Amino acid sequence: MSRYAVNKVLWQVARDDAAAARHMESPDQFLAARPLTAEEHLQLLERDYAGLFAAGAHPFLLYTFRIKVSGGWSFPLMTDYVRSLAGIDPPLDIST
Repeated sequence: MSRYAVNKVLWQVARDDAAAARHMESPDQFLAARPLTAEEHLQLLERDYAGLFAAGAHPFLLYTFRIKVSGGWSFPLMTDYVRSLAGIDPPLDIST
């Protein structure tokens, strides 16, 4: 996994309203311009949060991306996100 490229997509969509709009309008086109592997492209396109996390995406960036593409935060969204990652050990040390 090119963690930097994936994390950059997650960050851009979560933090930049124009990037988020482009992504929401045409996710495949938005992702095509990024240096992603075919697997990463598909995981982002299909919003495979567990797969992205297992491959090394940063959980906070993944969570903020999910909030953005879901239209905003909600308690059910948060609990579903946590549940979807339960039991997956991150492949790297993400402590700061």
